[in-house]
Amino acid sequence: MATPTLSTLHHVTERKLGKLADHREKFEAEKNSILAKVASAPDHRSKVEALLDGFEQHGITAKHPELSIANLKHFIHQAKHDPSVSATLLSDWQSKLEHELDVTSVKYEYAALFGKLVIEWIKHPNPAGSASAGHAVSNNSDTEMSESFDTVGRKEMHEQRKEWESYAFTERKMDQDRIVEYLNEIFGTTQQAKKVTKTPLQNLRDSMKHVMDFKSDLQPVKKKNTLYDNEIRTGSGAASRFDVDTLKSCIQGVLRSDLLAGTKRESLADLTNQPAVLKELVDVLNMDLEGLDKWEWDPSPVPLNMRRQLNGKYRVYMDEETHQAILLHFIGKTWAVALKQAFTMFYHSGAWLQSPYRSMSKKARQRREYFIPLGTENHNVRNYRRERYQGDYFMTQLPDNNFEDQRDYNAEDQEENQSGLRSSPLATKQSMLRLVTAELLLNTKVYGEFLVLQSDFKWFGPSLPHDTIFAVLKFFGIPEKWLRFFKKFLEASVVFAQDGPDAEALNRKCGIPMSHVLSDALSEAVLFCLDFAVNKRTRGANIHRFHDDLWFWGQESTCIQAWNAILEFSKVMGLQLNEDKTGAALVVTDKATSRSLPDALPKGPIKWGFLNLDASSGRWVIDRTQVDEHIEELRRQLGACQSVMAWVQAWNSYVSRFFSTHFGQPANCFGRQHNDMIIETYEHIQRSLFKDAGTANVTEYLRGMLKERFGTDDSVPDGFFYFPYELGGLGLRNPLINAFATYRRSFRDSAERIDRAFELEKAEYDDLKERWDSGDHRPKRTKYSPLPQDEAGTDTDADEPFMSFEEYTRYREETSSYLRDAYANLQECPPEESVETLPAIREMLQERSLEESPYWLWIYNLYVGDMNRRFGGLQLGERDLLPVGLVDVLRSERVRWEG
Repeated sequence: MATPTLSTLHHVTERKLGKLADHREKFEAEKNSILAKVASAPDHRSKVEALLDGFEQHGITAKHPELSIANLKHFIHQAKHDPSVSATLLSDWQSKLEHELDVTSVKYEYAALFGKLVIEWIKHPNPAGSASAGHAVSNNSDTEMSESFDTVGRKEMHEQRKEWESYAFTERKMDQDRIVEYLNEIFGTTQQAKKVTKTPLQNLRDSMKHVMDFKSDLQPVKKKNTLYDNEIRTGSGAASRFDVDTLKSCIQGVLRSDLLAGTKRESLADLTNQPAVLKELVDVLNMDLEGLDKWEWDPSPVPLNMRRQLNGKYRVYMDEETHQAILLHFIGKTWAVALKQAFTMFYHSGAWLQSPYRSMSKKARQRREYFIPLGTENHNVRNYRRERYQGDYFMTQLPDNNFEDQRDYNAEDQEENQSGLRSSPLATKQSMLRLVTAELLLNTKVYGEFLVLQSDFKWFGPSLPHDTIFAVLKFFGIPEKWLRFFKKFLEASVVFAQDGPDAEALNRKCGIPMSHVLSDALSEAVLFCLDFAVNKRTRGANIHRFHDDLWFWGQESTCIQAWNAILEFSKVMGLQLNEDKTGAALVVTDKATSRSLPDALPKGPIKWGFLNLDASSGRWVIDRTQVDEHIEELRRQLGACQSVMAWVQAWNSYVSRFFSTHFGQPANCFGRQHNDMIIETYEHIQRSLFKDAGTANVTEYLRGMLKERFGTDDSVPDGFFYFPYELGGLGLRNPLINAFATYRRSFRDSAERIDRAFELEKAEYDDLKERWDSGDHRPKRTKYSPLPQDEAGTDTDADEPFMSFEEYTRYREETSSYLRDAYANLQECPPEESVETLPAIREMLQERSLEESPYWLWIYNLYVGDMNRRFGGLQLGERDLLPVGLVDVLRSERVRWEG
């Protein structure tokens, strides 16, 4: 379905609201007329009769399921002659009929209020376009803000811009020979599989030769006579030229990347409605592909804009022309897919090792197979780790195919589930937190201790040296013609838009542009070298990385090897680790053996979002200091909103998504204690946020805001705030519900899940030993199955006792299916409980195609009683008169935070 422009929807909304006002005025006149006749009627029966006549005369229908107008006509005729029809019964009918009139009035009232709120939202859609912090919000919603937004920006913005410029405009010369020497050492000694003539590195280089060939002065491509002949090869199976479907996909990709904003974004979204323009643009873009050797940024210089993120950091975006953005997205997607496929092929080539800390020797495996002929070794932690790493974490920033969109790893206030993505960045970050915690529980139970370290690169995007990028790309065999194109892409002439038209333009000399899939492709090529270096230096362990967020864990010796590999990579590649986000923690089961971290490892704390890892308990704890800092920032951002619905959108983004994300989603590995901590913190947030307003919760605050701006009374129902906009509500999110809905199904003690696996192991061992001792299983010694040797290399006796329990469990990560199941289960989230729901509610939701998730069922059932009494159901206003299309468009724009 095509998306109408904002201006068209604005016009449609005004027409709807005008029609709503006419309907409301007509109905109120009819209602007053009916009630006047009721007031003058002499008795209860006459009053009911006057109501029924009024309903029939004005075409009013009763919505209450227990109220039948047709039946009441029979009953009122009966009452005229039957004294047994009591006055109490007549009075009840009168009350119900009058309540039906009141319900319709209330529906019109709230539909009109909803319309006013949407119009206010159009005028003031985002905090960044509203009053600056500290300015009081105008009491008159129809007036423009008394003071313009402070375009100078915050002190933090100037400081961060200065630091960004110090990286982006300073050329960093690197020792490319040293980089190549390092890469040769890492990649050059990889062994190819038997009967394969080429090494994994050679295969990788070969795959780069024909990715998206284009005409070049040095290497012309043979073409057929027509422009549309599909002769540009991609080596990756990706689309090689533009067609209308490819163009639409690229447009959606650019929109999801959040590169463009405002009218430029609106125009790009509207482009999908214009088939004739799309066809013309396809022709032009294919011509651009034909002449990529002559491509330049146009227009140049490219304007830059700074946008504030909820984590307090500003990001610098290029405000490029939409045609350029589409072309670069296509090229970036093609290269990203090609690199992902080449790196994945390398991962499966045999060069990439995978082994647990305590790995089975050949002799140990033979002994196990001798005693246990039908083992379950494939269903183990080792194999599960490898599958998850390759599927969920290996080069996760790059798309698998041309239909998967770019992953904005910094999108901290967005929905966790985003269409078009294998898994959203937020989902990946959450799953990594669960993985770390499950590993902590497993390692402390199996080995008695667990060590984890984390880091990231300081200002990675702006600081990545171009010399490093090109040294790596050349090493991987990227053709020279593409190196020239990438150089033009990276060395754009730019100027900050806020500096005005006379500002001096400068060429970028370092770093990669923000929110471009091509930037991801180039940077991930560099970081792939880190992934393999750590794997090689540790002889089989993997660094878990999401873009430049680095995590490694395991036992002490392996962690030291990994950390040294990270330091070596950083030095060679010219990257600096961020000391503020670098740390390590050692968790020991037996407190008597507690010790300090080894000197070879960093000493900072381990953090994830607002969580700190308490090494003494092995639990994650919410950092209240960080929360309080963000409460102040949230107060500032909400204060900058000049419309109620922008306020709600900001609340949902900041509180329901950003806070929830940084608290960690409830999971089996955290246990019920984590739910308690989340619930207590959200209670603290609301009480702290609204204490100056004299209230303790968000609904009371919004009720006061509506009273101040629109003259409503204190009776605005809670459901109006929390119901979705499709029903005429504001869609305010309650972040506590997920913690409540998962509470009873969360583990009381997560560590007990592994204890249960150990109990099952012991039961299985006892059964196997009993069968061995009874003679049910005694292998015959043949030349094909000699008796195994013990660890010392001595042949074992055929009559020797069954293997000890210590030997049976020595290599649990490779042998225990029960431990594997526990490990996987700990990484799962407890299912949300769905509250009991009346069939009438489910029927209404299905009729309107509304979401029936546990969250929404909780909301509907929490407020259904009050909403039924006031509105006769869950629909707050006549659906045809609600401007839901305009709300859809306004909600689709990402919140621009006040800077």
